[in-house]
Amino acid sequence: MKTIKFLLFITLFSFFTVNAQITKGNWMVGGNASFSYSKTESKNNNSNGTEITYSGIGGYTILLEPNVAYFIKNKLAVGSSINYVNSFIEENKLRFDGMNLGISPFVRYYFLDYDKNYNVFLEPSYNHFISENLGNSNGFGLKTGLAFFLNSSVAFETVLKYSKNNSENYINNNIYLGFGLQVHLEKE
Repeated sequence: MKTIKFLLFITLFSFFTVNAQITKGNWMVGGNASFSYSKTESKNNNSNGTEITYSGIGGYTILLEPNVAYFIKNKLAVGSSINYVNSFIEENKLRFDGMNLGISPFVRYYFLDYDKNYNVFLEPSYNHFISENLGNSNGFGLKTGLAFFLNSSVAFETVLKYSKNNSENYINNNIYLGFGLQVHLEKE
């Protein structure tokens, strides 16, 4: 029993004495899963050509974002994510279920020293989506979060993301709250 407690203590201690692999030449592979409430505004033109904006489309969304990135400098990575979005939208008591598929190139910067077992990051991105219900859209995203490095290669993340996408008929604003896992592959 003492051996098991000792091994458990060593294992837990190792979680707090790790070095993060956010240095130049390393790869990051992983992803996030997020949940959001979104509000979409419909854009229409009246008879004299002036744009009129209507509100009132709301819905819930689940976002899955697998990603890959490369550290071009210490604490700075560039990469891309594939976005799978499943939405439940309600407008005037009509319900729509829809799937969106997108790609989002991004830049991620970690603010704290790379020898810490936790770090804060900021990740701006460009978004391009193909949607069943809303058509193609383009926009931007801004993600921030806290990464907890479980060891020198694996980080658990809590994330908060804002995205805004525009299509021909819609402006879509989302705030996502989610969690993720990143694997940091050390250069050889």
